[in-house]
Amino acid sequence: MSTVMVVDDMAVVREPIAASLRGAGHKTICAADGKEALALIKRNVPDMILLDLSMPGMDGLSVLRALRGDPLTAKTPVILLTASAEKEHVIQAARWGVRDYILKSRFSLAELLARVQKYMKPEPAPPVLTSPTAAVVATKLEPAAQPRSLSREQTLERITACTQIKTLPGIVAEVMALVSSPRGDASDLATVLKRDPVLASRVLQVANSAAFASQKPRISTIEEAVRNIGVAGIRGIVMSVGIFESFPPDGKDTLSVLRCWQHSFAVASLMEKLAAGMNGVPAGLAHLTGLCHDLGDIVLRQHFVEQYVAVVDLATQTGRPRWQAEAAVFGMPYHELVTVLLAKLGLPPAITAPIGEFFARAVRKEAADNGDVLARALRIANVYAHGLMLAPTPDAPLTPITAAEYRSTFGAGEAINLDDEIIRSEVLMTVNLLAAVSSAEAAKLLQPMVNKTTARVVYFRHSSYCQFDPLAALLRLTSDVELRHGLPIPTAPVDGSNALVIAASRFENPEATRQEIDHLANFLHDKPVPTLYLTGTDPKDLRVPPCITAAKLPIPLNVACSFIASLPAVG
Repeated sequence: MSTVMVVDDMAVVREPIAASLRGAGHKTICAADGKEALALIKRNVPDMILLDLSMPGMDGLSVLRALRGDPLTAKTPVILLTASAEKEHVIQAARWGVRDYILKSRFSLAELLARVQKYMKPEPAPPVLTSPTAAVVATKLEPAAQPRSLSREQTLERITACTQIKTLPGIVAEVMALVSSPRGDASDLATVLKRDPVLASRVLQVANSAAFASQKPRISTIEEAVRNIGVAGIRGIVMSVGIFESFPPDGKDTLSVLRCWQHSFAVASLMEKLAAGMNGVPAGLAHLTGLCHDLGDIVLRQHFVEQYVAVVDLATQTGRPRWQAEAAVFGMPYHELVTVLLAKLGLPPAITAPIGEFFARAVRKEAADNGDVLARALRIANVYAHGLMLAPTPDAPLTPITAAEYRSTFGAGEAINLDDEIIRSEVLMTVNLLAAVSSAEAAKLLQPMVNKTTARVVYFRHSSYCQFDPLAALLRLTSDVELRHGLPIPTAPVDGSNALVIAASRFENPEATRQEIDHLANFLHDKPVPTLYLTGTDPKDLRVPPCITAAKLPIPLNVACSFIASLPAVG
């Protein structure tokens, strides 16, 4: 069995490669930098080396020079892993006997395995096994499972296959066409909807639910539904029901998929309410963008089960951002994967483009006022839905929204006020109705991450944030909260409260963070109460008093909920 060394400073790249090599029958040695690699080679010379070109401290070319200067590794085959194909580097590497190089931007585990096999010396024939016992032992030594990672080509093939099975009904496409049409009216919507009796009955069922009907008389026809709820309301119900019916939970991961739908419905509702501040953007288009932005995640959970698990495991094990794990497991960036999938489902570019940009912004950091307005609105609505405890995963990011970010997206007017309880209730009831889940499953779906407490929390918010605040929404839903601005000062009494939550600036400033923590320590010296301090600077290297929980923004939702759940009740 041959031994391959993988040298790369990024675990999210290194670990999937090593796992694939082991799955193909190779032993592996992993090194996170050049110095570690050279030290390991002294103890165990590999048969081949996969070498990252760009690493801190000692880059790939320096490692290569050292390898060629050592008789033990002078002729060891080396394949370079590089993010760029600079001609000078390629020529220099070729002079030192590099067999090949692979561009990370076109990374494919299948291609990498083929090249390793191409340059590897042939293994001697294994000895003939003459006894059943020996055969069983040999079988146990063979890799039992194939790698869960896919190449770009394999991912695209799987997407094409699953979108041929999972398609949007024709009526949804027709209603979608009416979303941005200035000529679409109530009669058009009713006419289109009555062509599909099954969908029409589901729409009426939802229209008569407590989330929409309120005190109005029971609705029995589509025309009545349009009159009572309005064209926009019925259009939103049609799209929600139609797309949900196309991608219902299939039993593989029912609760997780339903939580994704809860999040999608929440974001769609928020986007529609926020559309008034987006000049020229129809409310229906904003609603659809929010509704469809989680379809990629839902399809992955249903049709890429092993790869989805691999992404979660890889992100957890390496501590790297999830988007890096997704790119490694699927052989392509997640935003590209989602854009392709939604396009194959028949969604128009007006919807797929902002969704793709929304996910791409997780990879490339951009100014808040750059890019498509729908993509920026989607980011704000997405985080606010997390504050409503309608998140697809417990560790979903939570952070206040800056006033500058809100103004650049929705204009200079006042941030809108929402009834968080009503939005959350409408979403929960609608998803439960559509899913027709058992009472036990419904109870789990209705259960918030943290129950309403009697804790009295004073929330100090930095002046850079606006009132459209996901963190404030979470605190309103879970505690008796009082909002104040700035940092607590000695003359600002907090008597009667049993916890503080402080959202400092999101900008990284270690010195300011240190001073603020020292200020808090002095403020809490005589009467320490549990305090959650959130900042744009990683506080792990700072001295923090025991009563203060310091974390970097954005904070995982489950961390914020755990803090609230730990607060003592107030009688």
